[in-house]
Amino acid sequence: MLRRPLVASLALLPGLGCFADTGLNELQITQLFEIKAAVTAGCILGSGSSDVTTYGSINFGQVSTLPSDVTRVSTVGNGSIQLQCTPGTSLSIALNAGLNTASVTGGRYMIKGAETLRYQLYKDAGYSAVWGDGSNGATAMSLTYSATSGTQSYPVYARLFAVATMPSAGIYNDTVTVTVTY
Repeated sequence: MLRRPLVASLALLPGLGCFADTGLNELQITQLFEIKAAVTAGCILGSGSSDVTTYGSINFGQVSTLPSDVTRVSTVGNGSIQLQCTPGTSLSIALNAGLNTASVTGGRYMIKGAETLRYQLYKDAGYSAVWGDGSNGATAMSLTYSATSGTQSYPVYARLFAVATMPSAGIYNDTVTVTVTY
């Protein structure tokens, strides 16, 4: 009986990778593959761990007279807008006019029945840049998201305007929609 010597051989077959005789009558197949991920710009409303269906309320408190304006600055859970976005994402944050007016030029309105209290929302601590959506008499806030981790909070500056004659007692309210575009 003739014995052939074991010879290691290597053959490339298209689409199947590389075969090698290990000398132990076993074949091994090897092939390279690539690992990659594509990161796209995106945002999450809220902190990711809290209720993202609401940002809470901006509350002007109890007033019995309004001889002068009352101002408030939102905080986390009380009206501030919270976002998590991919760093470097260009975005805009828009606030609609609320439920009780179409244009914010003259102010927004909280209502109770047919009675109203006029208020306004601003982008700045100087209460000079009305926060809107670009179609309601004011512009959205445009920015590039710069936080590298965690949640970024954007405060809302609110003003309840003085009135000469107070409306009747009760709860006055409005609901404003926040829209983030990126």
